[in-house]
Amino acid sequence: MAWRSALRSATTWSSTTSTSCSTLGCRRARGCAVSRAAYLLAVAASLLLGGCGADRDTQPAPARATPPALGSSSQPTSAAPTGVPELEDGPVTPGRYRMAVLNTCDLDCPADEKPALPTLEVTVPAGWTAATELVSLFPAAGRDTSSPSDPALVLGWTNWWVGLNSQPCSQVSHQETDTPIGPSVDDFVDAVTAHPLIDSGEPSPVRLGKHRGTFFSLLGPEDLNDCEEWRPWEPSPYAQGPSNRWDLWVMDVDGVRVVVMTQYFPETPTDIEAELRAMARSVRFTR
Repeated sequence: MAWRSALRSATTWSSTTSTSCSTLGCRRARGCAVSRAAYLLAVAASLLLGGCGADRDTQPAPARATPPALGSSSQPTSAAPTGVPELEDGPVTPGRYRMAVLNTCDLDCPADEKPALPTLEVTVPAGWTAATELVSLFPAAGRDTSSPSDPALVLGWTNWWVGLNSQPCSQVSHQETDTPIGPSVDDFVDAVTAHPLIDSGEPSPVRLGKHRGTFFSLLGPEDLNDCEEWRPWEPSPYAQGPSNRWDLWVMDVDGVRVVVMTQYFPETPTDIEAELRAMARSVRFTR
């Protein structure tokens, strides 16, 4: 089981076994099972090593009693070397790494000039694998045999441009968005948390190093049988299984919005969930 691709272009999750899927990702309801990615994303994973102080970024999951009613991604090079090694695909030796945030907008992208995206640094513990093209981290093979799909830490799929789906439960892959969202942190947080079909928690202030933002969580539906994909916005992953929880750090990095996300399940082992959170808190942005 693996965290499946959400990028619209040819950035597919590669498989180490014979199972393969289209560049738009596997269809959950059709039972397309993807094995562990050949290069599991460790790059964007460790967010916020420094202290958050009293900021709340570990709020409880949204109440289960109220479930929803229901770009091209170029691979830039990281900024000038700082003595921190660049994250590379494959199993990650524990330590601190740097990587460039990707521009993932390839659907209904605005015509205005794209902002310069930052580089990030993240601290990765033992037992994680990186796929840098997808700016994500997965547990190493065999660590998690409980979750319905691989937990992951993802950074930068959702950044300066976002389009919201008024109906997240889509009958097609990558439906065209119908609600544009402005470029600020508040624009994104307000739009998502006000959405009547998204079960989200209360937003709270958060910091990753010197950069400020907002943290909140959302909980995907328990029943996905009627959805080809449950994807609340673009660019974004879609729900990887029932009750898929997303924790989101929506950061203002010198005027550019960057979203860091962890995704996991009620069945995810507590040590993996804790490592996801620690990696997210370790993230620092540089220019």
